[in-house]
Amino acid sequence: MSDAINRYQMNNAMIRNLEQLNNQIKPQNGFKPKTAEGASFQDLLNQQMDRQLSFSRHAVQRTEQRNIQLSSNDLERLENACDKAEKKGIKEALVVMNDAAFIVNAASRTVITALDKNEMKDNVFTNIDGALFI
Repeated sequence: MSDAINRYQMNNAMIRNLEQLNNQIKPQNGFKPKTAEGASFQDLLNQQMDRQLSFSRHAVQRTEQRNIQLSSNDLERLENACDKAEKKGIKEALVVMNDAAFIVNAASRTVITALDKNEMKDNVFTNIDGALFI
């Protein structure tokens, strides 16, 4: 029993030491390291994470079902299309690329759905406020 108590006391002492060390290295008074541009590294990291193109679950299913293959170059082109759409104030964009079309939410940089060339024929696209042909 005393062995367990000793281990408990040692663990407690180790935890207290770690907490003290952690408090010593925490930024004081809300200090955040800044980059040359004035933004904190965390802000830049969050912006970069927000800027990445993502696919909704529905879009992933549709690309798989419709056998739409996207290369890294295609993904980059979709990202550039999001940039262009966002600069023009487009919120929901139809992006036509190669033999496929994508409905993209430009603000969240999310591909909502994907269609292949056969499904584009005689199809009506609703709830979009812009189109890009890339």
